[in-house]
Amino acid sequence: MTPVRKTSMFAGTALAAIIVAAGNQARAETTGGNAASGYGCNSLEEIAELQMIEGKDGMFFRILADLRLQHAFTKQTVDHLAAMAKALEKNGTTLIYVPLPTKSQVLPELVPARASLYGFDADIATEIYDDVVRRLNEKGVAAVDIATPMRKNNRNGFGEYSFFEADFHWTAHGADVAAKAIGDTLKALPAYADVTPAQFEMKEVPPPEEFSSMRELLQKHCVTHVPTVTAHTYEAVRTQDASAETGPMDIFGSGDEATIALIGTSYSDKPISNFWGYLEHWTGIPVENYSISGGNQFGSILSYITSREFQERRPRFLIWENPIYNNLGQYGGAPWAEIVAASLGECSPAIPAETSGENAIAADLSDTKLGQDDVILADIGSDSSRKATFTLTGTDGIVRTRSIERGDRLRSTGRYFFSLGGFPDGALDKISVSFDAPVGETTTLSICKTKTGEQS
Repeated sequence: MTPVRKTSMFAGTALAAIIVAAGNQARAETTGGNAASGYGCNSLEEIAELQMIEGKDGMFFRILADLRLQHAFTKQTVDHLAAMAKALEKNGTTLIYVPLPTKSQVLPELVPARASLYGFDADIATEIYDDVVRRLNEKGVAAVDIATPMRKNNRNGFGEYSFFEADFHWTAHGADVAAKAIGDTLKALPAYADVTPAQFEMKEVPPPEEFSSMRELLQKHCVTHVPTVTAHTYEAVRTQDASAETGPMDIFGSGDEATIALIGTSYSDKPISNFWGYLEHWTGIPVENYSISGGNQFGSILSYITSREFQERRPRFLIWENPIYNNLGQYGGAPWAEIVAASLGECSPAIPAETSGENAIAADLSDTKLGQDDVILADIGSDSSRKATFTLTGTDGIVRTRSIERGDRLRSTGRYFFSLGGFPDGALDKISVSFDAPVGETTTLSICKTKTGEQS
């Protein structure tokens, strides 16, 4: 054990030395009239709220998110996405997963040389992204490499890069290039064979006002104005079916028309980039955008996949955009149990239950055969609830309590899928679920499956 401790100690010391060296070099380069900065910026690497580094051509990078090489995308995460894809496909929805690359993975030529002091290596950054896409596709998940086309076409005719200089989001140009790559992948899938595409033309519109917390923070540490967060902006206008020779298109479509549900983060939610419009343009399929800014890695998917809307009207394609630096294993298996169970939608009729208070419902599970792959769906019957607390009494008399809560940025669907993973088979005797809103006649408890019956 002694050699291991020494190795850990030396590794920690080496890391500390790198960080100190980076800070010292940054201070040295900004000494003497801010000569190293094109905007008179000082001490960007030392900002407590968001450490940044200034690159070439006015491009600024976040040190932690944009320059990091370690992205938590484990085998378990790949397996979870594969299970989700199988569950969705069983009900006619094809999952397309889009790992969104960092600025440095798309614009390595603009990363400053001193970024190497933080461990950045452009070749490794590229390989890490490619490895995620490769492993997902090998597991049967349609994952799209958008980093390569964005790297090859990283600037438009107006001189606008794929990402804003003083913000971490992509521009309309970056969203356009990414959407085309996704469209090419989607059109090559068997599910697209039955699609009758529509025609969407891109029309330039005045750019909306765009607030950037990153730029605002950055400006406080710079003498002159850093680049504004604006760009040429476009919207998708539906004209006619691509298969029709003449005649206007019914803009509301038919009930049988294929649709895309876009699930994502602020990258997919910003009108100035209009990612969903470019998806319509390059796929020929109407897009319903369910993305949530500030919802982190699971906010938009949980809000949509647990909704009644999804259960009643499933899309033909579900595109899930997620920055590669988001850790999909951060909260363990609980969110994945919800996602897979809701995707599969194989739930029993409501089990016998009765109200046990204004906000609670209870049921006897002693005669119900339950296993660790099962999920209990607690549905309050409306969108009025954001929290459900599950109290389970085991056959051994032990009482366990767990809660599921939807934050303010998430949609309140009133539907909670509670995983029984970790509970021994047949170990539960009773369950009580209390909500943060009154229960009613439509409040139910059901047992849902997470297995498709296929071997992974």
